[in-house]
Amino acid sequence: MIKTVRGTCLVLLLTFYITSELAGIERRRSQFQNEFGYIVTPLPFIVPGVGTGIGLLGGLNNIYESPVDLYLVLIGGDVEGGIIAVTDIHLVPETLLLDLTTVEFSKGQQNRYLVRGMDSEPDDFNIVELSDSRLRGGRMILTFWERMLEFYAISYLINFKISAVRDDEGELVSEVDDPDTTEFQTTTYGTLIDYTDDRTDPKKGVRLLVERSDSPPSDEDSVDYYTMNYSFTGYIPMLSYSTLALNAFRSDAVVARKGQTDPEKLKSDFGCDEVSVSLCEKSVQEVIQSQVEQNTYGTASSLGGRSRLRSYVEGRFSAAHTEFYGAEFRWNLTDENTPFDIWIMRDLRTGIQLAFFHEIGSVADQRKDLWKSSKSSTGIGARLVTGSGFIYRFDVAYGDEGPVTTLFIDYPWGAL
Repeated sequence: MIKTVRGTCLVLLLTFYITSELAGIERRRSQFQNEFGYIVTPLPFIVPGVGTGIGLLGGLNNIYESPVDLYLVLIGGDVEGGIIAVTDIHLVPETLLLDLTTVEFSKGQQNRYLVRGMDSEPDDFNIVELSDSRLRGGRMILTFWERMLEFYAISYLINFKISAVRDDEGELVSEVDDPDTTEFQTTTYGTLIDYTDDRTDPKKGVRLLVERSDSPPSDEDSVDYYTMNYSFTGYIPMLSYSTLALNAFRSDAVVARKGQTDPEKLKSDFGCDEVSVSLCEKSVQEVIQSQVEQNTYGTASSLGGRSRLRSYVEGRFSAAHTEFYGAEFRWNLTDENTPFDIWIMRDLRTGIQLAFFHEIGSVADQRKDLWKSSKSSTGIGARLVTGSGFIYRFDVAYGDEGPVTTLFIDYPWGAL
C-alpha cells in the first residue's frame, strides 16, 4: 500500500513536470511586492513540547513601500524572551537579498525524545529546561529570473544553558546550579528551483529544493556529520483557482567521523548525586543509548511539527534517514484583491482557503529499514492569503495519538 501511494505521487509529479515544461509558466505577479501590511495582536500559545504562555506579535511588511519586512515577538510564560527579524534587505535590487534574525530567551524548555526511530511512545521523553538562550545570524540569497532560481547560505550562532532535566511527569532528574554555556554554529547552503506561477502562493508548477546543513562537532566526543535535504513539490491546478500540492521529501545524515560510542565513557558525563539515583539511572541509560546512535549515524531532519506529520509534536521522530510524502488540496473560496484595514491588521486580501491534507513518513538509522514502520496524519485547515506576503495558517491534524493544532505563518513545504 505504501509503495503504491509513493509510486502514484511520483508519477503525478513527473507527469505534471513534463506538462509544465511543454506549456511554459510565467509568474502571475511581481515577486517583489511593495504592498504595505501590518499586524499587532496578542499571541496566546499552547505548544506541545514547549509549554504555554502569552505573547505579543508585531509585524510590518514592505515598510514605506519598500521590500523590507520587520517582525517583533515578545513572549511570557513557560517561555520568556523575544525575537527580532528584518528580512528582504536588498543589497543589490532584486538580486542579492539579506535577512537578519536575533532571538533571546531567558527561560524555555523542550521535549527530548529518548528513543530514535518510529517506535517512541508519546510519554517517552525528558523535559530539558533552558536558560540564557541566544540565536544570532541571517540568510544571504542570490536570486534570478523573478526568483525562479536561487542560491542561499544560512548561518546562525547559537548559545544556551541547560539548567535542569525532568522526566515526562515533571520529576527532577538532574539540576545544575551554575550551568556552562553551550555554543555552536550552524551553516546551511542550498539551491532552489521554483518553476511555479508564484513563489508565495503557487497554483501550478514545480519546486525543487536541495540543501546541505553542516553540524560541526561541539567536542572530541561528538559526531562530525552533515545533512542533505531534498524536497520536490508539484502544484496542480484544480477547479477554477484551487490547487493540489504534492510533496516528496528526503533527508540523509552523512557521517564524516563517528563520535564517542562507549556507553561507560558517555555515562561519566551524567551526574546522579543530587536526585534519586534510581530515577537518574533509568533516564541516563535511555539518553546514553540515544547518544550512541546519534554518534554513530548522525541525525537527519526530523518528522513531526508544523510541516511534516502535523499530528505529532515538533521533532517527535528522528534518525539518520527520513522520507515523507504529503498531499494537500487547497480549496480557494475566493480569488480577489480586497484591501482591509482593521485595528490589529492592514493588508491586501488575495484569497481565503480551506485545506485538506494527508501525510505519511518514516525514519530509520539505516536506509534499508525505512518504511518498516511509518506514521500518518490527516487534517483540515484554513488559510488567509495576503498581498504583502503573509499566509496565515490554522491546521488541525489527526493521527493515532489524537489531534494537534498548528497556528503559523506560511504554507507547509514552502519555498524556504
